[in-house]
Amino acid sequence: MLRLAMGGSLAGSIAAVLLASGAAFAAMPHTVMPGESLWSIATANNLTVGTIAAYNGLSEDGPLLVGTTIMVPAAGEGGAAVGAGAATPTAGFVPGMSYIPSPYGELALLPGAAAAWNAMRAEALDVYGVDLYPGGPMSAYRTYEQQAQLYQAFLDGYGTPANPPGTSSHELGTAVDVATPEMRSVIDQIGWKYGWTKVHGPEEWWHVDYVGG
Repeated sequence: MLRLAMGGSLAGSIAAVLLASGAAFAAMPHTVMPGESLWSIATANNLTVGTIAAYNGLSEDGPLLVGTTIMVPAAGEGGAAVGAGAATPTAGFVPGMSYIPSPYGELALLPGAAAAWNAMRAEALDVYGVDLYPGGPMSAYRTYEQQAQLYQAFLDGYGTPANPPGTSSHELGTAVDVATPEMRSVIDQIGWKYGWTKVHGPEEWWHVDYVGG
């Protein structure tokens, strides 16, 4: 786990950043809540992970300790507009689909499912301090071929449970496999408002489905 240390050379580095950018004077402190990461904090503030990591002298892929305070600049070099409601496809464009943020790029869902997911995610962050995102690059919409790949891995004994290709709600763009049980717990509490609930795969805690609202 990483703690933010504000002394020594790190403080000097931050001071240099402050002097180099007038916008940096508007930086705000942010206390890390359960379920948050550099990625989720950056996304919520329309910044890149690299911007926040560099500003605070942290590693981009390092974990954050709950209760740690980091500084969120008002604007960052190379900032990306990747807010919860304005996803930009970076994991491959799928005609007719919309997108939800994830650490692996923007992942596809049916437009109604994506809009409901992003609204639910915003409430989860605001009320519970927990981000909601897919647990892998194939944890939202999947093609038939991707489903076949995961199903074969399951049959071969090294993959998680997966339905045969042609039978998964992932192929319809109406399912997400979340990254942590904490995310699933939040969805159980608020998902009904947005049409997200548990339908398929009763033994798979990570799998949730969009049933409409």
